[in-house]
Amino acid sequence: MVRLSDETLNEKPMSANIDQFCNRLRDGLEAVEVRLQAIKANIRTLPGKAEKVLFEELAAAHRKVDGQVVKAEQTRNGIKAWAAMKVAETQEEIGDWKAKQETKKLSARSNRAESYAADAIIFAGIAVDEAGAAILEAAVARRDADATQPEIHIA
Repeated sequence: MVRLSDETLNEKPMSANIDQFCNRLRDGLEAVEVRLQAIKANIRTLPGKAEKVLFEELAAAHRKVDGQVVKAEQTRNGIKAWAAMKVAETQEEIGDWKAKQETKKLSARSNRAESYAADAIIFAGIAVDEAGAAILEAAVARRDADATQPEIHIA
C-alpha cells in the first residue's frame, strides 16, 4: 500500500495554464529536435554533394540565419531581463508574496519565467540554425583546402 505524506496530499494538481505552457515548450523543443535531426542527416550526405549543391545549401542557411537576427536579439534581451529580475527577486521576497497571497506579483513573476523559458528554446533553435550554417561553411572551407592539395600517386 502506498502511503502519501501530508505534503503530497496538500499539493495542488497542475493547472490548465501549466499544462498549456508545458505543451508549448514541448512543441518548441520538438521543433529544435527536428532541426538537429536535419543537420545530422545533412552531415551524413556532405561528402557526396556537388559543389554547386553545397553552395546553394550554404546560401539558404545564411538567408535563414540572417532572417533571424532580430528575433535572436529579442530573445537574448529577454533572457538578460530574466537574469536581472531573478537577481532582484529574493527567495525571501517571493516567500512574503506567497504568505500575503500577492497574486498579481506572483503571476507577473510566473509570466516572466514562462517568457524566459520560451525565449531560451527559441534561442536554442536559432543557435541550431547557426550551427548548421557553420557546418556548411566548414565543409566548403575543407573542400577548398583539399582542392589545392596535390594528388599523391603511389607507385
